Amino acid sequence: MEITKAELKDKQGIKEIAKLLKIDTMSDIDFVWNKDDFIEKQINKGEYFISKNNNEIVGIMSFRQRQNIMYIETMAIIKEFQNKGIGTQFINFAQKYTKDNNLNTLRAYTFYQYNTKEFYLKKGFNLLNKPGKYGGQEYHRFEIILN
Repeated sequence: MEITKAELKDKQGIKEIAKLLKIDTMSDIDFVWNKDDFIEKQINKGEYFISKNNNEIVGIMSFRQRQNIMYIETMAIIKEFQNKGIGTQFINFAQKYTKDNNLNTLRAYTFYQYNTKEFYLKKGFNLLNKPGKYGGQEYHRFEIILN
């Protein structure tokens, strides 16, 4: 599957997949990743990407650069397409995207409830010592230094 830059016409499909990331115990105010303004802003900045199957969005990824570090802001794949290599494609894309933006540090954060710690470790990320906390939920912090 090909990863392409998202367009505003993809917003609703992105929003539906982003809803999958919502943690039941997190308030709607805290959960920003499925909000129209957040998605639009990321699309308009050229930092949102999608993976499609037969014109249906099956995976989403967005980035945010802070200082000299690129962050995977959002990454989600619909259940029917998980464990089919799309996550690996997204990580490979994220590494290339980071290098293309003249950076060599890529970080990813993932809430404990997502159970994705092993995925990131298998992809070469290192688990940072201090966990994060957002909206009352703890999350893992990962980093990979690219050559």
